[in-house]
Amino acid sequence: MIILHHILSLKLKILPMKYLKIKTFFVFVLAMLLLTSLSVFAQDMNEDAVAAAKSTASNINWLIVGIAFLLVFIIGMIFDILSKVGDVQKKPVINWGKINGILSIVFIVVGLAACAWEFVVHGKLTFFNLPAASAHANEYDDMFMITLWLTGVVFVVTQILLFWYTYKYREAKGRKALFYPDNHTFEIWATIIPGIVLTVLVVRGLFVWSDMTSSRDKNAMNIEVFGYQFAWNARYAGADNKLGKYDFRQMGVVNALGVDSLKENAGDDIITSELHVPVNQPIYLHFRAKDVIHSAYLPHFRVQMNVVPGLPTNFHFTPILTTNEMRAKQDDPKFDYILLCNKICGSAHYRMKMKVIVDSKEEFEKWLKTNPALTAKGTETNNSFSFFSKTSPLAFN
Repeated sequence: MIILHHILSLKLKILPMKYLKIKTFFVFVLAMLLLTSLSVFAQDMNEDAVAAAKSTASNINWLIVGIAFLLVFIIGMIFDILSKVGDVQKKPVINWGKINGILSIVFIVVGLAACAWEFVVHGKLTFFNLPAASAHANEYDDMFMITLWLTGVVFVVTQILLFWYTYKYREAKGRKALFYPDNHTFEIWATIIPGIVLTVLVVRGLFVWSDMTSSRDKNAMNIEVFGYQFAWNARYAGADNKLGKYDFRQMGVVNALGVDSLKENAGDDIITSELHVPVNQPIYLHFRAKDVIHSAYLPHFRVQMNVVPGLPTNFHFTPILTTNEMRAKQDDPKFDYILLCNKICGSAHYRMKMKVIVDSKEEFEKWLKTNPALTAKGTETNNSFSFFSKTSPLAFN
């Protein structure tokens, strides 16, 4: 307020009063609002201690907002007054070209520094900092990092040039802009080179994605992952390695997944609340949802797939490190693999997760036989069956 008053007093002889009356009125109104806010704040502080404690934070926030708006209006008025002074004196008081040029340099320096800080501080929180535990994970990581570094270098170079040219060719007295409508040679190369790079990246990405999602090993173990608000269930195919058919109309009637045990191949199916998989065994995951769109995310295995009601999806991978091996590698005896929901699916989305255990084949078979099948006959069949024998559908060499 003192600064504004000083500026007004200096310029009263230069500016017509019509430029100042409205602004003075607004300053008066804003000042009264500020004083009112301070008065209300002080009054609240004198009330009962409990009530004051609850309202203090709210009052401070509103006070900060009021002061911020007041400062914005005052700064805007100062610039407006200086602009009017320049019009009267026929000479600009503020060199906006120089200011914008300097701000461009400040912006790019601060912005790139912030990007570097983000990579250093929060980069360790990304899944790339997690150890890879599937056969395809390294290829996936390599593809992603190549894309990241290529696009990152282009981003940094283009942004530096953009803001440097903004500074170098800022508005200045006597400088005239050059009319430069086109450069066909530059445009051709600027189209061909990015086109070739992007084509290579996209084609390689298609091959990697196709290999991860479409190629299916005939010896893969079939497991269904069933998502609903807000948990997961796993269904194992049993001794025949064939999942029984389900009927969405039977969900919650015959069982939570709607699998009729009397249907073909369903009697030996096993439903669990944990996902166990054998190491070095191809796994074929069948995803299904009950209610809304979920997204099954196993970060250590670099696996993610949307789980959509009425639209079954799938993904296959091969785990290469058991849970115990990963615990030893991470030097963390409490480590566990995890299946998360990576789609905001409702109020309790944050707790929609399932523990994943990678066992040796012997441990896996022992665990699987401790879980009952949908029928007593199916349980008996599973318990008398060797899942990894040479005659098993899961035989894998």
